[in-house]
Amino acid sequence: MNHLFLLLLILPLLWQCNIDAKTRQNKKNKEWKTENNTQINTIQTPKYDSIVLTNSGFKGYYQGPEYNEQGDLAHQFSNKAARLIGDFLKAAYNKQNYLKVNFKKTKIYTKNLDQKDSVYYEIEMPFEKVTKCKAFTGIEHCGSWDQQPKKEITERLLKLKKGLREHCSIGAMEYQYFVSNEGFQEYWVQFMHRDYQVPCKD
Repeated sequence: MNHLFLLLLILPLLWQCNIDAKTRQNKKNKEWKTENNTQINTIQTPKYDSIVLTNSGFKGYYQGPEYNEQGDLAHQFSNKAARLIGDFLKAAYNKQNYLKVNFKKTKIYTKNLDQKDSVYYEIEMPFEKVTKCKAFTGIEHCGSWDQQPKKEITERLLKLKKGLREHCSIGAMEYQYFVSNEGFQEYWVQFMHRDYQVPCKD
């Protein structure tokens, strides 16, 4: 009789342990999946940006931490935009679709730029169709996320243009200075890439 009573007392505890083990396994399965007997981590890093890139132009935004341990995380969205736009212009050129960025209609906007928490950073760059030797196949930028004097930004622009001429640019360049309502400053430069537009050299 005592054994039966003891068994009835232990059974609920064993049942609860089995449920807890299954719950832990389910949580683990959400973080890991097995493929070919190899565990693969499926946890992804946060995605802070959204981008649309077509023959009409580039439109994208970053919304997330302004800084982290690696520096000005938000300003790195400019690097991503420049890489994607440059790749797009080159691919379009190879298809005889000659494009350039319309800097006059370009918009750059920031919100909550205070070096404290989350920031919103938006870039809108329309493209325009042009003739073969008016097209651009490269784009770069330099700027300041922390309100440096414009003189310093302009000096960086001169170094950037010099570096482009030495390494990959030929012919004409176009550049434009942008400043947001909160003081974010950036120069954007578009140029003819020597790997694509040698016949267009001045």
